[in-house]
This record gives sequence, structure tokens and C-alpha cells, in this order.
Amino acid sequence: MAEMRKAARLAILLAVMLAGLGCATTSSSLRQARELFSAGDYDRAQEILLREAAASPRNSEIKTLLFRAQLSSYQRHLFLARSRRQSGDRDGAILEYQKALAVFAGNQKLQAEYDALVNPQQEAQAEKPKTTITPPVQLNVRRDEKVSLSLKNTPITNIFKSLGRSFNVNFIFDKDFRDFLHSLEIENTTFYEILKVLCLVSSAQYRVLDPATIIVYPDIFAKKKVFDLRGIKTFYLSNIKAEDARKLVQTVFRDEQLLIQEDANLNALVIRADFNSLVDVERFLAKIDKEKSEVEIHVEILEINRILANKLGADFGTSTIGLSAGTLGSDGKISSTLNVNDLGSTNFFMTIPSVAMNFLESDNNSKILAKPNLRGLDGEEISFMVGDEVPVPETQYQAIAAGGINTSPVTTYRYRNVGVEIKITPFIHQNNEVTLKTKLTINFISSGGGSSFPTFGKREIENKIRLKEGETNIIGGLIRDDVRGSLNGVPALSRIPLLGKLFGNSQKNISQTDLIFSITPKIIRRVPISSSDNEAIWGGEQATPAGGGAAPTEIMGVPSPSGEQEAPATGAVQPPSDEPSPEQAPPPGGENRVTISPNPASLPANSEAIFSLAVQSGTSLSSLALNGSLSGGSCEILEVKTDSLNENDVKILKNIAGSAFDLGLSFPKNDGAQTVIQFQLKVKFKAKGRFRLTIGSIQAYDAKRAQVAIAGATCPIEVI
Repeated sequence: MAEMRKAARLAILLAVMLAGLGCATTSSSLRQARELFSAGDYDRAQEILLREAAASPRNSEIKTLLFRAQLSSYQRHLFLARSRRQSGDRDGAILEYQKALAVFAGNQKLQAEYDALVNPQQEAQAEKPKTTITPPVQLNVRRDEKVSLSLKNTPITNIFKSLGRSFNVNFIFDKDFRDFLHSLEIENTTFYEILKVLCLVSSAQYRVLDPATIIVYPDIFAKKKVFDLRGIKTFYLSNIKAEDARKLVQTVFRDEQLLIQEDANLNALVIRADFNSLVDVERFLAKIDKEKSEVEIHVEILEINRILANKLGADFGTSTIGLSAGTLGSDGKISSTLNVNDLGSTNFFMTIPSVAMNFLESDNNSKILAKPNLRGLDGEEISFMVGDEVPVPETQYQAIAAGGINTSPVTTYRYRNVGVEIKITPFIHQNNEVTLKTKLTINFISSGGGSSFPTFGKREIENKIRLKEGETNIIGGLIRDDVRGSLNGVPALSRIPLLGKLFGNSQKNISQTDLIFSITPKIIRRVPISSSDNEAIWGGEQATPAGGGAAPTEIMGVPSPSGEQEAPATGAVQPPSDEPSPEQAPPPGGENRVTISPNPASLPANSEAIFSLAVQSGTSLSSLALNGSLSGGSCEILEVKTDSLNENDVKILKNIAGSAFDLGLSFPKNDGAQTVIQFQLKVKFKAKGRFRLTIGSIQAYDAKRAQVAIAGATCPIEVI
């Protein structure tokens, strides 16, 4: 037993020593974190406090210090990122943005700044609205192909034909087209630019008849009516009303001979016009069909009611002063018989009521506080009312029978609002200011009640104010005073100065109401205005059909049939150049490569497909970043599945943007063996055609931070 007690004492002593050691370690870490925080090393202080918070999750002191360190670290990195961005240090700014996002990853505004810095070209392309209007027939002409023409004193028809021979386009002319001599000196210019110049100098217009034929006709009303290609387009509006949009379009495009019909049910405009006018109208509607700004208004209404009652003097109650006369009989009673001849023996008696002296003063204060948060759209009225509805009788006289006299009263009731009513109409400006058109109305019952008709009182303020976001405006001084007094007592005696209080009772009631009204606007959403919205829309130009006859462009070594350069996905840092340098070329053996399965692939339209991708490397990788894209038409990447990777051993960063994706992997642990990284790609093809899946822009590094060259891959896909 003694040995057991001794062992228990040793265990308790050991536990106490370990607890004391833990407390000492925590205190030492907190002291070190405070010293680092005071020295401005917020990142190291944050690392220490994160470990301590994980060990002691209920310690409020550690949580407070950790939040302060995170906030200070975020503010410093954000300041450095913006400073380096302004100074032109792009790489340094990207690093600081990444550190700031590591602290608060959910900051959307900061993420937008980072994306704009990483992919400035894609942001500029995203701002440019793409037209959805394409003519039914387009020329088979390369957009980027340029030629030079030098012709002097040459008939204009021959100049058109010389241009057509350079681009394999046939020109035919209307019978009324006027030919004349002209000189032309143009170097390194595209087809549409030369065609526009020739039409300007010859006062002509053109129409595409087929992919290789154009007819040229005089620019006169009769010919335009015959040859102009006019189409019908339905513009579905999201924000502006169709009626308002129709009025704007008719006013702005008055000379374009548009036929416009609005559809209130679909909130759409149906417009019939030529190609150039439809393109201009589409651009114009994109500028005005913006979602309205929205504001939240914090309102505080404080109504202070004060009632002061002052009562002073003698209160005789409800009894009256009585006077009686008579003779006193032998039985001690007063006889009511009055002998006129013997008035001297008659006794007179006076009854005096009881008197209560009042010294009463009461003071009642009451407060009614309302704090509504009102949210509304720009230019739309917001109403708020707090109070009651009081019925007011209205009597009309009607005839009992047809053709009779109006003798029968008919009483109806109409309800009136009594209380505080606020009407606010906000107008939001682009410089973070809000103009508020306010109307403050106070309705109250000033008198009446019971069988009498009520009398209503009203106080109203209507004004316009312009406030900055977050600025508070206070309106006060709407004071209402009601003073009522009364005097009860002995006539004449109660009005004697000072002594009159002994013969009467005076009462004075003071009712005072004061209203204080404060308003603070907070902008929730502004009208999204980009740099393209500030650009002018120029009329009178011959628009080039969008997407028609474009030259195929190279995307990672693969020609794109759409003719437009596909932008990389946002949200990931792109390498400085997509072209691999000579030292990054894959080795002759080809063991470092990406494989796609199935390759090639044949799929049905409007279907989803799974592609398996494998990255093989002869060395163990510490990090891997790659980019993939689908080209060829209407398709979408739905998901990048990395279920085969253990999230405990690898950090995964992936981003999907339409038909492109980015994948970043970081391997903290590598054993030096050959690495095979597998993942899957889920895609959807919305239309038939030929597509191509391309994996490129591969950046891989081993444990010694040496770059590892890995060859990309392509997979042709046919959707039937």
C-alpha cells in the first residue's frame, strides 16, 4: 500500500510539472509573438499564434492577438502590393497580393485586383462586348491578311477587281454604278479597310452575295431599298423597361429608318433594320441596359413626449356652501318655522364644505424609437410609416325613395394615418454620393374624440440633400407644445393674488413633443460601368461581320477554326511565355510527357464525356502547373476531378473558366521515385463539329527547384 501511495504521489507531481511546463511554454510563445508584433514582423507572429490557437482553441487572448496579427499582416501586404503595382514592379506586386489573399482568401475585391494584374489582356477582352449579330452570308477572307496596292489613273471598277484578285473575291457592279478614274496608294492594309475606302470615294455601298462574290451599287435611297440586307432582331432586356428603351432608340436612331415594336410581356424590343444599324443598336442597348444602383438607408426616428402637470390651491370638492335659518326649540332641534315679527330670536346656520389643499406636480417623459433599415433602387420611392389608422366618419344624405328629398343620412368611415410617415427617393451618383429627396410628415390628433369630430394636426418637412456614403444627416426641432390651464374655486375670492389659492384650485398641463430624425445612406451596388461603356458609338461606318472569314489563329500550336484567340482562364498566375524555351524541350526518350485517354475521341452532341489525363515524370516533382483548353466551337469544361490525389500529401489549386482550366499542384513530400500524376476532365459538347483538347503551358520543378521539362499533348475530338 505504501508503494502504491508513493507511485500515486509521483504521478501527480509529474502531471503538475508537465502542466507547469506547458503553461511556461505558452507564456513564452505569447511573449515572443507580442515582441514580433511590436517589431512589425506580423507574419512570424501570425505563425506562432496559429500554432498556439490550435493547441489552445478556447484561449480568448490568443484569438485576439491572432486576429490583430492577421489584420496587420493583410493591411501591410495590401499596401505593398498596390505600391509596387504603381511603381511597375509586377512580380513583387503579385507576390504581395498572394500573401494578402492567404490571410483573407474570401476578399472578392482583392481577388479582382489580383486577377486584373495577372491577366490584364483577358480583362480588357472581357470588357469588350461581343456582338451576336452576324449576316447570313460572309466572305471567305482572312482578317489578318494584308496587301499593298499602287494604282494611278485607273478606273475605279478595275481597282475593285484588283482588290478582288488579291483576296479571291469577285466584284460585280450595278448598272447605275458610275465609273471614274482614281489613284490609290495603300500599303499593308486588310481587305475590309481597302473596301471601305473604295466605297467612300465612289459613294457606293456593297452587299455580300456569297462567300466569294460582292455586288457594288450607288449609295442612293432607291438602290439601298433594293439591295440593303435588312434583318429582324429581338433584344431581350434585363433591367430597363422596354417602353423606355424604345423611346431612347427611336430618338437616337431617328435617321436609321428602324421599325421598332416593344413586347411588354417579354420586356423585349423587336427591331427590323440593316446590319450596321442592328450592330449599333445592340451596342447602344448594352450601354443603357444596366442594373440599377441600390442603396440601403439607415433611419433613426426618436420621438420624445413630455407631459408636465402642475396643480396648486384649495379644492372644495363637489359640496356647496349651505345657509339655513330657524328657531331653537326646547328639544334642541331647529324649527324651520320663521317668525318675521321676532327675527331677533331666529338663528342662522351656514354649512362650509371640506377643503383639500393640493400641491401636486408630475413630469412624465416617454421615448418612441424606431430604427428601420430601408433598401431601395435608384430613383424609386421608399415609404415607411409608423403610427395608427384613425377612422373619420363621413355622412351623406340620400333620398329614401326614388325622386324624393335627401333626408336619410348614410355614414361611412375613412381611415387616416396618424403618426410619422417618411418618403425617400434616392439618386445614386458615381462619386460615392447619394442625393436624397425626403418628405417627413407627422400627423396627430389635436382635439376631438368621443361624439365630436377629431381635428388633425400636421407637421411636414420636404427637402433634398446630398450626402456622401456613410454620412449622417440629422433633422430636429420639430417641437409641438400644448398648454392647457383651468381654475376652480370660490368666485371672486379665488382670483385674489396669493390668497386666492385658499379659495380656489388652479391646474396647468403642458404637453411637449419633439422629433429627431437621422438618415445615413450606404451604397450596396452601383451601375457597372466599364471602360468600353465610356467609348462612343460612331455611326456611318461599314461594320465588319463579326467572326466572318477570320483567319485561323494558333492557340498553343493548334489552329482555331473560330478565328479568335482564346484567352487563358483567370485566377491563376500564367507563365511569362507560353512557348517553351530550348532548355525546356522534352528529352529524346519522351519519358516526361502528358497522355490523354481516349485519344482520338468520337462523341455524340449534347453529351458529357470524361477524359483521363496522366502526367509522367522521370523525377519526383515538388510542384506542377499546367493549362488546358478546348477549341473548335461550343463546348464547356464542367469539372477537373482530382479524386486520385491524396489531399494530405498534395496541395491542389484549380480554376475553370468556360473552355479553359488551370491546375496547380504542390508536393511537400517526394521520395525521389518516378512520378505519375493522374486526374480526370469532365467536359460537355453543345454542338456538332471538330474540337481539340490541348494541354500545355506546363511548369514543373523538382525538389531542388530545378525545372523539369514535360511535353504537352493534344487530342482531336469529333462530335457527331
